Parts: sequence; C-alpha cells; structure tokens
Amino acid sequence: MTGNDTDDTRTDGAVPDYLTETPPVDHGFVCESCGHRWYYTRRACPECRARTVSTYQLTTGDVVTWTTVGVTPPDVREPNRLAVVRFGDVQLIAQLEEDEITAGETVEFTGEHRLRDSTSDTAPRLTRVEK
Repeated sequence: MTGNDTDDTRTDGAVPDYLTETPPVDHGFVCESCGHRWYYTRRACPECRARTVSTYQLTTGDVVTWTTVGVTPPDVREPNRLAVVRFGDVQLIAQLEEDEITAGETVEFTGEHRLRDSTSDTAPRLTRVEK
C-alpha cells in the first residue's frame, strides 16, 4: 500500500481526485460502489476503497453528546463548545453556536467559521433548530 492508497482523513487541504472542487461544509460523501456514507474528506471510500464518490447535503442532525472546552489552543475561541452529531448514517464533531444544548436536540449547519484567528482554516458550526 502506498501513501496515496490510505483512507486517512485529508489534512493537506487538497481536493481528492474524485472531486472537481471542495464541497460545501454541509455535504457528506456517499460511495457509488457500496453506498457507504461519511463526512470528513478521505482519499477513497473507507469501506471498499472505491473512488467513485458523490456528495449529498446534510440537513438536520441530532446531538449525541456535547462538551465545553475551557482551555483551548492559542487563537481558538474560549470557551469552545463542541458536539458529536448524527446526521443519519454520518456522525461528526462540530462547534456549537449555543451556550448549552441537550443530547437529542436537533441542529443544522450555520456555515463555516474560522477555527483560529491566525489561520484561514475553517470548520463547520451548528445551531439549534427551533421547533
């Protein structure tokens, strides 16, 4: 196996060869060969290794658990509220807009937000869906 054959999550900001551009932050991936779904960009399907992949929009998800991080790395907002959220078959970790939220509440994407003041790196942020 070579370095290009791994299914590691991308950290170099490059667009995988199966995509022509980086999808919006509220999109997941689905393998056209086996149907497996995931969120974070990977070089190939983590189940079958295929590169026939498409994207789809994640609409609302349910909070599995959340936490508030009081001591953060330099330039990261403090306190930093993070949640594990399930969007159907896909689970991800993202920042929360709310000060407090309850497991089981429904959330949606509010866009990309800069992680640190000193970089242009962005990550998804979620907010409660008002019922």
